[in-house]
Amino acid sequence: MIVPAQISAGASVNYCLENLVQTPQIPALVPANIQVERIQAVGVGKIPQIVYKTAKGRCSTLLSKRQFLTIWQCWLQIRHPQIEKIESWEIKASGLQFTTNRGLFGLTFSEAKAFLSRYNRAAIEPLSVKCNGSDTVVWNPLHQTISQVSETGCSCADSLYRNTICKHQIAVHLCRNQGILGDRAS
Repeated sequence: MIVPAQISAGASVNYCLENLVQTPQIPALVPANIQVERIQAVGVGKIPQIVYKTAKGRCSTLLSKRQFLTIWQCWLQIRHPQIEKIESWEIKASGLQFTTNRGLFGLTFSEAKAFLSRYNRAAIEPLSVKCNGSDTVVWNPLHQTISQVSETGCSCADSLYRNTICKHQIAVHLCRNQGILGDRAS
């Protein structure tokens, strides 16, 4: 199937979208677009909680510790592919801190909040992924866009101008992590 689409950088192009792989289903934090405002631990058990805004107002939700770890394992493996496991985590005044098999890693609250919002978008949007030679492309049928993801980042505005991990990088990571995409040489 040849589909006219907008490349994330803005140019219109016809692109072959055969053999797409649907991004594995991950649980959404919230079944709506959100903007995370705060990440905190509550109670004696230090249960992770996010406070966020939606189109309908401000809300909060508790996350299981397992879901919290899964989300940050995703972030760490995109940023630092050599990391295999988070051994412990802590919410500090300056941000999140992770002890891993490769040492300590910190994450500022601003980057953590942006990542959680994009992780949620990757969970609720039907993104599809395809290996295309040296790059991987992600098709977003809702917005009719194609983004190119490489080891150095993505062609979308979130990655290029905000220098953050975007929903397209998350989609590619999820596909590779579950072994349904294969490697670049495929």
